[in-house]
Amino acid sequence: MKRKWKVLCLFVTMLGLLAACNFPLSSGQSEDAVATSVAQTVAAVDAQTQPTVTAIVLQPTSTVSSLPTITPQITSTSISTVPTSTPKPCNQAWMVSESPLDDASYSAGATFTKTWNLKNTGTCTWNTSYKAVFISGSAMGGPASKALTASVAPGETLTLSFSLTAPSSGGTYKGIWNLQDDSGKNFANFWVQIKVPSTAFAVTGVTLSAAHTNIEGVCPQTFTYYADISTSAAGTVTYYFTRSDGASSSTQSIVFDSADTDTASGTWSIGTTGSYWVKIYIDTPNHQLFGPLNLTLTCTP
Repeated sequence: MKRKWKVLCLFVTMLGLLAACNFPLSSGQSEDAVATSVAQTVAAVDAQTQPTVTAIVLQPTSTVSSLPTITPQITSTSISTVPTSTPKPCNQAWMVSESPLDDASYSAGATFTKTWNLKNTGTCTWNTSYKAVFISGSAMGGPASKALTASVAPGETLTLSFSLTAPSSGGTYKGIWNLQDDSGKNFANFWVQIKVPSTAFAVTGVTLSAAHTNIEGVCPQTFTYYADISTSAAGTVTYYFTRSDGASSSTQSIVFDSADTDTASGTWSIGTTGSYWVKIYIDTPNHQLFGPLNLTLTCTP
């Protein structure tokens, strides 16, 4: 804007000088020509006063490489395939149910029935030449071998029942049987497992008896007597017999491997008619006297 004002002032000044000096126009020139000349002069002056604009082209100092193209990596490929079915074996069994369940508790010597329901999940029929065979553990009175009583086709269920007896001492007991095919090959196993509570060792009962409790004949006569001793568990029993005449036998012992009944015996030779008795004293473990066993002797001439 200031530049334009300077040009206008210059133009006015020139007109003033021309008018003051009465500067004659050159021949042949009209006022329009003069005006045109003046305008051209002003334009030239204006052009000289215009700032020179230089276009600066910035050159890149470094070349930015193009970004790499990222190709998604396939981490896994889902391949749709038709599943191949595995052929079923000829002999195969599945446990459907059992009773009682494992770790059922039974007292020593108790009897019970164990039942298994086994499903034939193979492709072969179990015929009556198939059998259950005992393999290991405690059989608890179960069979060493038991043949099937009827054929079991694939998909059908076999019911097996065994009558068993709990062992006579405390502990956990397991008996294992296998199914065996008609060629003698085992292909499935099933078992029974029970618990027998441990009990304190004691003599639970004594029964006294004699070959003859009443003898008549020529004296002296010998009485043979017995004591059936029953225990609750394994252990050692010590005992001795006492008699009505005040005599006692020496101390004896019996070793029990489990709860059981064993027999002690003694003899007494008597030469006088009369009534007599015999008792047994259990020293270990009971410290208890059992009896009497009454004996009668009649002497004849």
